Amino acid sequence: MSELLKILILEDDADDALLLSGILRTHFNNCEIGLVSDRKEYLQALVEFAPDIILSDNFLTRFSASEALELLIQRNSIIPFILVTGTATDEFAAGIIKAGASDYILKDSMNRLPVAIEAALKQAQLERERLEMLEKLVESERKYRTIFWESPLPKIIYDIETLQILDVNRAAIDHYGYSREEFLNMVVLDLRPSHQQHLTIEMIRERQAKQDEGPIDWVHMKKNGEYIIVETRVHGIEYNNRMARMVIINDVTERVKAEEELRSIEAELLNQKIQEQKKVTRAVIKAQEGERNYIGLELHDNVNQLLVSAKMYLNMAIQKRPDLKGLVEYPIELINSSIQEIRSLAYGYVAPLSTVGLEELLRIMLDKIRENSTIQTMLDYHIESQLIEDDLKLNIYRIIQEQINNIVKHASANQVHVIVNDSENAINILVSDNGCGFDIMAKRNGIGISNMINRVESFNGEIQIDSAPGKGCRVVVRIPLSS
Repeated sequence: MSELLKILILEDDADDALLLSGILRTHFNNCEIGLVSDRKEYLQALVEFAPDIILSDNFLTRFSASEALELLIQRNSIIPFILVTGTATDEFAAGIIKAGASDYILKDSMNRLPVAIEAALKQAQLERERLEMLEKLVESERKYRTIFWESPLPKIIYDIETLQILDVNRAAIDHYGYSREEFLNMVVLDLRPSHQQHLTIEMIRERQAKQDEGPIDWVHMKKNGEYIIVETRVHGIEYNNRMARMVIINDVTERVKAEEELRSIEAELLNQKIQEQKKVTRAVIKAQEGERNYIGLELHDNVNQLLVSAKMYLNMAIQKRPDLKGLVEYPIELINSSIQEIRSLAYGYVAPLSTVGLEELLRIMLDKIRENSTIQTMLDYHIESQLIEDDLKLNIYRIIQEQINNIVKHASANQVHVIVNDSENAINILVSDNGCGFDIMAKRNGIGISNMINRVESFNGEIQIDSAPGKGCRVVVRIPLSS
């Protein structure tokens, strides 16, 4: 044994003390021996000498081993205490061992003493290590309890199987309004609104195999019935020898409300921007209508008048020179065709009279289609025209006109059905045909459909185009009247 071993001998017989010291020095090279014989010396040596082990005779003149052992135990000391006596009954030996002695040695069996000392010292060292670990565990538990209890965020520990709440911290008590006793009589589902508890059970079961979970947002309910939005993080732990989970709770109600308000503001600003863009689109369409109207009038009033004048002079030339009739007849025929074509163009360009109702305008349009082609047309109109403002009426007219022109030019249809009605404060339009149809996903060079979409969207409406090769085409439009 390399370290100094301090042995305290409690013995009032000088010869026995000398014999015992000799045996100890023979077996323990690096040892220091202290000798006391009464209570006072013994108590003083426990403090000043600070022995590693105590060897005590049983009967001293003014003191006893039992008293010495009791004093040692009262000090909560784990110093090994070995009784070294001349005689001892088995009953006494068992009693002193039970009282706390490490061992007892008869003086006629001193050869066993070194082994007993080493065993007692080893046992004492193990006991010190156990107490040290226990102390660390207690300190760790104390620190954990302090950190858990004083955490600014609410924390709840619950049993993984029963979902029973096992512990809560001060922040949880303050935030939710329940006392600690009330919490301990609850399960975690009690914090959720009743109509959402089945969702909680499902999610808990899905995550039961996991030890840690990322943040999840829940709706919780305080004791006063107030709903809050919380962000939770869950960690698997062992609590009092049972599998449990600790929930760390962060109330994000105000943050979520602020985010929702921000999104609402952003959506409102975006909507305002879209509405301004639609106003610009309407203004552009209105300007285009003015330009179309001007071009249509110019074609009808000026160009057509020039053509009529040219035709008149050619007819006058035939009257004066009958021999020119064969030469002039074809140019007159071309002029007549041009006049008719310009009249058709002018009709499409000139805005219809605002005093004429939408139903009449549509019937006139479809009548002309029927007169100038083999297409059969049908109009179902069920709406009060006075509900429609002039801008919207003209816009609806142009949308239908655009689709009718597309049908005449491209659809090879022989039937066209137009339906206009109102429902739920909106105007509904359906233009369908039985023509050749087209692939709506294919790239198109024309701008007719784009013009319709722009007109519909400028009035906050919706448009749906359904078509396929050989299946005809359906254009469905819905425009709210509040726009």
